[in-house]
Order: sequence, then C-alpha cells, then structure tokens
Amino acid sequence: MTQEPARKSPRISLFVLAMMNTAVVVGLEGLPEVGSFGLPLIVYYAFFTLLFFLPVGLVAAELGVGWPHDGGVYRWIREALGERWAFLGIWCQWVQILVWYPTVLAVCAVSLSYAIAPGLHDVGWFKVVVALVIFWGATLVNFRGLKISGWLTTALLYLGTLLPVVLAIGLAAWWLGSGRPSAIPLRWSDVVPRIDSIGEVVGVCAIFSFLSGLEVNSVHFKHVRNPQRSIPLSLLFSGMLVLGISVLGALSVAVLVPVGEIDLAAGALQVFSTVLDPMGFGWMVTVLAVLALAGMIGHIMVWVIGPTESLRVAAEDGLIPPVFQKTTSEGAPRNVMLLQAIVVTALCVSMMFFDLNRIFYFLTISSAQVYLVMYVLMFISVIVLRIKKPFVPRAFVIPGGMPGLLVVAGGGALTALVGIVIMFWPPSTEDMAMEGASFTPVLMITFVVIMVLPLVFYVFRNPAWKDRPGLPSAESRRGGWKRGD
Repeated sequence: MTQEPARKSPRISLFVLAMMNTAVVVGLEGLPEVGSFGLPLIVYYAFFTLLFFLPVGLVAAELGVGWPHDGGVYRWIREALGERWAFLGIWCQWVQILVWYPTVLAVCAVSLSYAIAPGLHDVGWFKVVVALVIFWGATLVNFRGLKISGWLTTALLYLGTLLPVVLAIGLAAWWLGSGRPSAIPLRWSDVVPRIDSIGEVVGVCAIFSFLSGLEVNSVHFKHVRNPQRSIPLSLLFSGMLVLGISVLGALSVAVLVPVGEIDLAAGALQVFSTVLDPMGFGWMVTVLAVLALAGMIGHIMVWVIGPTESLRVAAEDGLIPPVFQKTTSEGAPRNVMLLQAIVVTALCVSMMFFDLNRIFYFLTISSAQVYLVMYVLMFISVIVLRIKKPFVPRAFVIPGGMPGLLVVAGGGALTALVGIVIMFWPPSTEDMAMEGASFTPVLMITFVVIMVLPLVFYVFRNPAWKDRPGLPSAESRRGGWKRGD
C-alpha cells in the first residue's frame, strides 16, 4: 500500500499557544474556594506561579518537543526512570482527575439549577443526574477523537469560562466604584498574608490544584513557530493572564459574597445573582448560568481523553490487560474511557450522601497531593534525560544549561514535595476547618492506597499483553516510531 505523504501541520503562534495554556488551567470551579483567602491571595498566586506554574510549563516544553510521541507524561517518565515509575506517574494523573470530576460536575449541576430552578442546586438526585448526563455525553463525544471534540472544547472554554470571569470582575469593579461595601477589607495592609498556623498553609496549598494541567498542551509545542523564543514567552504571558484572571475572578467573589455565605459549587453565580437580581436583571443570571455550564463542560472535555490516552499506551507496554489497548475507529481509547466513566458514575452517586462543601475541599486537597507526585516524577525525569540523552533533538531547552535546569526543575520538585507533606495537616481557613483526628488519618490512608495500587498492578504485569495479535499495533498507531527512537 502506498503511504500518503504526511500533511504539514499548521504552525501555532505565540499568542494562540498562550491562550491555549490559559484555557486549560483557568476554570470557574476554583474561584469561590480561592476567594475565601481575601486579598492575600495576590501574594499566594504570585508565589505558586513563580515556583510551580512556570517550572511545569518550561519542563513540559522541553520534554514535549524532545519526546512528542503518544503517551505524554507516561512516555517522558518511562524514558528517564523506567516503566514502573512511568505507570505510577500516569496513574497519579488519572486518579487525581477522577477525584476532581465530581467537584466540577457539581458546579455543572449548580449552574444548570440557576438556569432552570435555583432551588434544585441542593437536591442530591438532581446533581447526580446532571453529572452523569454531562460526563457520559463528554465521553461519547470524545469517542470521535480530537478532530471532533477539539474545536467544540475550545469554543466552550472561551465562551463559558473567560467571558463569565471577565464579567464577574467588571461587576465587582462597578459595585465598588458605585460606593457599595465590600464583603472583605480592601486595605493595602491586608495584602500581606498573616499565617498563624500550618493549617492555614494547608488551605493555601489548594492553589496547586488550580495551577495544574499545563503539561496537557505539551503535545502542541512541536508545532510552535520559533520554539526557543515563543514557548517561554507564551508561558510568561499565559502565567500573567492566569494570575490576573484567577486573582481578580476570585476577588470578585470575595468582594460581593461574604465568606460565610460562599457556596463552593456556586460562588461565581452568587456574584451575578447578588448584583443583577436587585437591579431587575435576574434573567441575565440565567444566561450566565448557561454559559458557565458550557465552560465547565468544555473544561471536562479537555481532560476526559488526555490521561486515558496515556493509560492506553501503558496497556500497549503490557502493564495493564490488553482489553485497554482497544480504540474507537477515530483512535480514542475506548475501553479506558468506559472504565473511567463507570468509576466517575460511582463517585457522583456518592455526592448524595455527603456535605458537598466539605467533600469539595477534601477532594481538592487529596487530588492536589496525588497530582504533585506525578509532577515530582516529571521534574526528576527532565534532569535525568538531560544527562542520559543529551543528543536527543530538542527544539526548546530550558535556558541556563544544567544550572538553569536544576534551578527550574529542582525548585519545582522541591516545591511539590513540600506541598505533599504539608497537606497531610488538616486545613484551617475561615471558610473551612477540619479536625485532625479524622482528616489526617483518612487523607493518609487515601494517599497510601493510591500510591500502592499501581505498584501492585505492576508486579502482576504480563509481557504477553504487549500489542496483542488482532489489535492495531502500537507502531502503526504512532506513525512508525520505535522505542529506541
């Protein structure tokens, strides 16, 4: 069979890449939780952007252009540390997103309730039904592959996330400009954090969750014009944009909604309701709720296929049963996505039996810890690969040679490790306090179980599972690359 010549991929501009980076990180679900920190969140976000967000982007850039094949983070860690640690890394990425889904799906349900009947946002069955319809719908759309879901995801993110956040910021500015009172003090002296306990530090560490995910876009780095210049500039620009939108969006919630009244699943919509209902523009809240719902669906669709594709590549390596190698005709990892949907269904049903505000915070902390394990492995991998495979072509490298790499990747790894350890303490912030007698043991057990399971699965891997006969070969799906490449 004659092979058709590969079509040249379109080049991505600096601006487009920066906007893609911003869209994959910024979401409405984190604004209420972060807004409860008040003005000090400006300092918190600046800190986490410098020590975590930008290092993640720079490391993902170097690894993404050096090893741009299927598997993403799984392949990077496998090349550096071997299959065992690669499986642990992608397992952590997948599990943290499983834990995150119920929280963002709860935001979807609340957004829909604001659009049709606000009283429904506290009804358990309503949340579950909406969550399941949205998640299974996103899964089925992604069955058609990125060609179909990509443009839809992008449109939903911009229309349903960036537009409502910008409007919320504008409403808060108008509220203050018209002389109305703020729900939080707005003195310059209040910008400086006053942390009196480690529990408050733990609460702040939730920001890790809201600045994660930048490595998802690494697959696009190989298509960037002038990568050595464009990638770091786009990361700097998107970092500033994420910082601005997240800080101002969270402050808009804090200014208009008292901390004690913030609903972690509805904070952004509470802003619109607080300002627009008394002015007779309540109908706009319905419109904005629909937009917010669209944005959350887009945010979910970004993640539904990413980690599952890496798990499929792990299946090709024989680490999990070959049934998970199967794909749809468009190349989506069908069976892994079905397994994911079943697990998410069980988690969503559990929402009917828990206080959502409390479980929202616990899930945020738990998912952040698990995700940070993957980031530690990723930071270590970029250092190891610079030493072991210095001659692999990289269109972008972290500036400064080995000292620059150690500062960026070493500093990111240290920040992530400190975050993992600190988050075992119970959080103690104004909007959420948990007793250590229950919080810490439950979190530690959860963390240990999540870390041990993939290592157990690895012990029972079967070499005969690799690229089973009757399934399309990994090599053919990857366009002919081989593991030695």
